[in-house]
Amino acid sequence: MNIIDSDLVSSQPIIIFSEGISYAHIARSLIIAQWLKQLSHPIVVACTEASSSLFSAEGLETVTIETADPMAIYWRLRQGSMMYETEDLLKYFKQDDRLIQHIQPRLIVSEFRFTALQLAKKYGIPSVGITEATCHPNFVPDGSVPDPFAKPRFLPLWLLDFISKRTKIGEKINQQTIENISISLREASKAYGLEPLPTFFDYASQGDICLLCDHPELIPIEPLRPGDIYTGALLWQRPEPLPAELFRLDSNKKTVYICPGTQESLLTSFLESYVKKLLKHGLQIIVSRGKRSLELTVAHENFFIFDFVNENKLLPKVDLIVYPGGAMTTYQALSCGVPLITLPAHANQHFYSEAIARNKLGCFFRPSRLKIDTLVRATLRLLKDSVSEASTKEFQKKLASFEGRETILSRVETLISGA
Repeated sequence: MNIIDSDLVSSQPIIIFSEGISYAHIARSLIIAQWLKQLSHPIVVACTEASSSLFSAEGLETVTIETADPMAIYWRLRQGSMMYETEDLLKYFKQDDRLIQHIQPRLIVSEFRFTALQLAKKYGIPSVGITEATCHPNFVPDGSVPDPFAKPRFLPLWLLDFISKRTKIGEKINQQTIENISISLREASKAYGLEPLPTFFDYASQGDICLLCDHPELIPIEPLRPGDIYTGALLWQRPEPLPAELFRLDSNKKTVYICPGTQESLLTSFLESYVKKLLKHGLQIIVSRGKRSLELTVAHENFFIFDFVNENKLLPKVDLIVYPGGAMTTYQALSCGVPLITLPAHANQHFYSEAIARNKLGCFFRPSRLKIDTLVRATLRLLKDSVSEASTKEFQKKLASFEGRETILSRVETLISGA
């Protein structure tokens, strides 16, 4: 644990725990931290060493915490298993407990760091949880089967979806799945002498205030609890310029942006064939590796591949995005009115994909059942689809008109003053 300035500790700061297993977790922590700075209370951000520079650039004091291996987490998610091992969570409890006792914060804010929120309750410290609405106990998915659970492979998807949605067997399987992904969380709570919560969804949505980082029309929750507040779309306005090569994009040609994600959850064996087929249709293709080790043997004047692209500057220039379906990229694209094709590798991405299809904002395919020609046809169709174009433009307006910041700041200030 880093040494924190003694004056800062004595002032009982707000401490923000940033889980940091993906860019989305870091970005949401950063955006909420920027909001909370308006309350004029000192803030300390507990984050990974790799992400500390992002918070320091905002003038925020940081202290280093460790997280579980992101690759292992995403591998388990792709198998439909638990996010964390029990041992991971026990390490979290010990780290977070030491830090809380050292700092004695006036408020604990946690972005997906479930252990910090349980400890806040133990010590009677006011708390704010940051999560996605898909992780709320009252979230109801549409019922199609996420890719990790679309087994056995020889059964058609329509049959698996029917079993999941309409049968007692499907209901039992869904209940058992929730129990299975909750095991390590409950075990760690018991081992640390804390009361176990019923399910993963209860762990993921703790706090006196629970911030749902979504738009209520994309991911509706009914009923909301008294402490639940929608943030609206959280958009990460990064400063990095676009690569110089992209300034030669032809505005008369359609542009498809493909981002397989920053983690290894979406396999990329489909990508080279897909890109080559799209190029034959005269499209411009931009691929972001997401800092993954990904090489494509494609050489074409309309093909651009980069290690990283600043999406908030790129997306206004594209006509369609193909990606795994993560929440941050979903809202970034919709804020620019861009239709979406998702290839959701794990359940949470699948829930966003269901919402995208339900709202006619695009379509999705399970990666394990993906057929390249089907994906190509869907891509070409969406580039000409007036319904999806109109729906995304309408949703763009909805995102622009909804923001929960002022409500959140008022409620947080009341929570602190009442402590």
